[in-house]
Amino acid sequence: MLHFFTCLALLLLFTSGNVAAHDYGHVLVETIKKIKPSVIAVGTYHPLSRPPVTFYGTGFIFTENGYAITAEHVINVISKSGDIDNLYAFFPGVGNSKKVIAKVITKNIKYDLSILKLEGSGFNHVKLGDSSNIEEGQQVAICGYPYGPVFGLHPTTHTGIISNISPMAIPVQNTSLLSNKMIKALKDPYVIFQLDCIAFPGNSGGPLFLPETGEVIGVLNSAFVKVTKENNKISTGISYAIPINYIKELLEALRSN
Repeated sequence: MLHFFTCLALLLLFTSGNVAAHDYGHVLVETIKKIKPSVIAVGTYHPLSRPPVTFYGTGFIFTENGYAITAEHVINVISKSGDIDNLYAFFPGVGNSKKVIAKVITKNIKYDLSILKLEGSGFNHVKLGDSSNIEEGQQVAICGYPYGPVFGLHPTTHTGIISNISPMAIPVQNTSLLSNKMIKALKDPYVIFQLDCIAFPGNSGGPLFLPETGEVIGVLNSAFVKVTKENNKISTGISYAIPINYIKELLEALRSN
C-alpha cells in the first residue's frame, strides 16, 4: 500500500510539472505573437546603394503613433558615420518592402537610451512595464535581430533569467584598463540587469520582456561574445539590459519641456 501511494505521489508531481511547463510554453507562444510586430530593425537606407540597407541594431515601438526605443550607442554609430538623416525603421517578415523614416527625438547617453519617432501612425506597440519590482531569478525573454538581416528580417526570441541586479560598473583586474565611461559609472552608478540569456550585438536596443504578459521591463544594452579562430562570434550567455524605468524618466523630462 505504501508503494502504491509513493508511486501515486510521484505521478502527480510529474504530471503537474508537465502541465506547468506546457502552460508556460503556450503563454510564451502567444506573447511572442504580440511582441514581434512591434520589434523593428534600426538602420539606414540608400536606394541607389548595394546593398541599400545597412543594419545597426534593434528597437521597439511603444505607442500607436510611432514612438520607439533603441540603444543610444546604436544611434551614435549612425551619427558618426554621417548618415543620421537616412535613419529608417524596418519591420519584421517583409524584407525591405516596409520601411519607415525615423527621427531621433531625445537621448540619454548615461543610460544608453534613445527615443525615435517613426513617420505615420497606427503602429503595433508593446506595453512598458515596471522594472522596480523585478527580482533575481525571474524568467525573461528578449526579441531582436542578433545577426542583423543575415537570415532575413525575422526577429529571434531567446529566454533566460535575471541573473543579477547590480550597479552599472564592471570591475577590472587592472585599474589601467578602466575607460572614461567606466570611471563615470563608478562615480554615478545606476542599476542594470545582468541576464543569463543568449544575445549578440545586433540585439542592442531590443526589448527585454516578461514571458507571461509581454510587458517590456528593459532595453538590451550589451552582450559578451567571444571570437573563435575562424572569426565566428559565439555568445557567452551573459548580457545586460537597462531597466525600463530609466526610459520613463526620459519620457517625463520630454513631457516637461
